[in-house]
Amino acid sequence: MKKINLLLLAVLAIFASCSGDDTVARSTVTIDISGLERLENGAEYQAWISNGAEVISLGRFTDVNFPKSFEALTGDVEGATQFLLSVEPGNDSSAEISQSILLSGDFVGNAATVDVSQNFGSYTSASGQFVLQTPTDNVSTNENSGLYWYVPATGQPGLKLPTLPAGWKYEGWVTVPGVSGDVDLSTGRFTNVNNADESDPFSLNINPAPDFPGEDFINENVLSAYGVNTLPNLVGKQVFITIQPIFDNTSSSSSISPFVLRPLVGTVTQEAGSSVTNTMQINTASFPVGRVTRD
Repeated sequence: MKKINLLLLAVLAIFASCSGDDTVARSTVTIDISGLERLENGAEYQAWISNGAEVISLGRFTDVNFPKSFEALTGDVEGATQFLLSVEPGNDSSAEISQSILLSGDFVGNAATVDVSQNFGSYTSASGQFVLQTPTDNVSTNENSGLYWYVPATGQPGLKLPTLPAGWKYEGWVTVPGVSGDVDLSTGRFTNVNNADESDPFSLNINPAPDFPGEDFINENVLSAYGVNTLPNLVGKQVFITIQPIFDNTSSSSSISPFVLRPLVGTVTQEAGSSVTNTMQINTASFPVGRVTRD
């Protein structure tokens, strides 16, 4: 019995020693972000802290109800100089942060203001111009069913946008009526405003398109697959540019739905053949922002 009591005392002493070890103490990081939208296709948000030498995961989440709190080792929390929020593919088991970093901010004391500026730069000088036309077929009566971001009079690109960091691409969109309500149709992804985008599923490709981002929405078979049963007249419709994470778990080069970052928006006011281009407005109000605190 004496030996058993001595063994029990030894175990309790070891447990007490570990419980008082600062290396296992944990602290809380609380994030409060506005402007996020729930992700699709299994993708998840992931919160991280960094001390400049390594990036430490706090955890993943899919809902956008805030505030949220995470626990991490006190030493990691106190030593963190930066907070980051990334978008991660849901089927990814990697412990590494993806290239699609959405928000970040530096800790000042025990708080950090987080936004997109560290990753995407400034959009105060962004601009957009586009025209309606359907150059990929030989029909002249459907010119209001396509749009391209360029200025025909000068042959210059119609978009002025900052270069994106790795992990992101731009994508153009137009909202048109469908059988079951409005449908967002993609004009394709791109990284260079001086070249055509990556896809043209709605075009007919009888003739070449301008070497700029844009799309003819005249392929009736493809349109019907999206619930659009007639060639859309784009006059009066909403047009916008998004910044998309490049892994959306789809096999195509365009996304299923627009991401929350929409730096340029506009409404089609000028019909095809007009000497005046349609213009877009800066929409940085769509960018999420937040505050992170630690204790």
